[in-house]
Amino acid sequence: MDDLIDVCAGKRFKVKMTPEVAKKFKQADPKQRARCLKWMEFFAEDGQDNLDKEKLRHEGKFSTGEKSGTKVAILAFKAWQLRVYGGLVNGDTFIATEIDTAKKQDGADQHLLSLAAKKLAGYL
Repeated sequence: MDDLIDVCAGKRFKVKMTPEVAKKFKQADPKQRARCLKWMEFFAEDGQDNLDKEKLRHEGKFSTGEKSGTKVAILAFKAWQLRVYGGLVNGDTFIATEIDTAKKQDGADQHLLSLAAKKLAGYL
């Protein structure tokens, strides 16, 4: 977890990104990035209490690709066309492992969700 980039920390959670996600996040539209960061800060402070499905959505459980068949819950922070995918590790740290900066359709990209789960496996 030493390679992760700290985004924010609150009373309930910490939010971190992989270097790849952080790089793409910095290149995203500034308004979308600011709004997404705001949702991450709310989440870090109060959890999901103040975030509806338009801001933070549970996308389902996806396989980590391990032989044991482990599945992890993938969440998405949403701000207009920007989506940041990841999951909780150690119960108090959200790690963003994938990002979609140009989402066009209503449904999440299943391939990106699967990739997010596989990348999260290294931090479990």
